[in-house]
Amino acid sequence: MHFRVWPSIGLPLLSLLLLPALASAQQKSMPPRTQDRPLDSRIETMERAQRDEWQKPDEVVKALDLKPGDIVADVGAGSGYFTRRLAKVVAPAGKVYAVDVAADILGYLKERADREGLRNIVTIVSQPDDPMLPAKSVDLVFFCDTTHHIDHRVAFYRKLAPAVKAHGRMAIIDYPPDSPHAPHQPEQLVPRSQVISEAEQAGFKFVKDFQFLPYHYFLMFEKN
Repeated sequence: MHFRVWPSIGLPLLSLLLLPALASAQQKSMPPRTQDRPLDSRIETMERAQRDEWQKPDEVVKALDLKPGDIVADVGAGSGYFTRRLAKVVAPAGKVYAVDVAADILGYLKERADREGLRNIVTIVSQPDDPMLPAKSVDLVFFCDTTHHIDHRVAFYRKLAPAVKAHGRMAIIDYPPDSPHAPHQPEQLVPRSQVISEAEQAGFKFVKDFQFLPYHYFLMFEKN
């Protein structure tokens, strides 16, 4: 891209004009939830006991209405905070794909799952633009505090769709920009209405809005 500097503008004003473009470029290049911090620090954050109070994991899992034998993909699984709970619900015949771009934290998840006797978790080191799931493999795709890290969500959901069985579901939990507890800048977060629009563009029908989480939206979709 080439900029022509008119004599009447000058460098200070030109810098002001370029700030929005630079800010946009920085936001698009924001690193995903991977190796931006040491592994121990990330695990501590994801597994902190206080999280249970406002994340309400047991209520979330109950709302997902899973049954033994279901196949779930936890995309952005991290340390397995939800993965382990999901694995217990769908056991013994069901399975959970723990999907994340960070191989190190998936290594931790696998070791912990083995210690806890959870043999139905399969880890997948994915790409930022592709969850790398097998075709027609899952009944439910689950995201928690993940979708706002994805740069091109509609394209990502379209790559995800072939892995979802007919009439399979997709659940998205994330912080709205006005959340009173979000650990992210508001401009990094995605409004509820935009989440619904993007999912529908990718072929998922919005079916339910759970409203029991104090800091997040919790939206359910079904594959068309």
